[in-house]
Amino acid sequence: MELNKELNKLNELKSVDTEKFESLYLSIREKFTSPEEIRLIDNYVINMLSESGKKIDAFIEEATIKLQLEKVSQIVSLSYIAKKYFHKTRGWLYQKINGCSINGKPAKFTQEEIATLNFALQDISREIGATVIKV
Repeated sequence: MELNKELNKLNELKSVDTEKFESLYLSIREKFTSPEEIRLIDNYVINMLSESGKKIDAFIEEATIKLQLEKVSQIVSLSYIAKKYFHKTRGWLYQKINGCSINGKPAKFTQEEIATLNFALQDISREIGATVIKV
């Protein structure tokens, strides 16, 4: 179907060239005018934008975690956190923090891992707060 070809071209342009995307979108709307075609176009664009929004949300979440841990990583050893609380290597933790691609998928923290990380930070905070040097 010709409409599907045009929509696929539109999808390819969504993050490459905004002006060409807009121009092609308007061209498609002018070319395909039946109610069914308009519905298909609208649904396609809505789904495409929704998918992009989800990717943006995931990126923001990952960047937020990384920014929050930036100062902590200067104070506390992330290697220590990886070993003591996750029983993993420092590399594993850095992959999660940086969202590195593993087997074609970006490494992300699960909700359980976020909870463990929060527990680790609070536990370390208590340990440091309870430490008093006596002479």
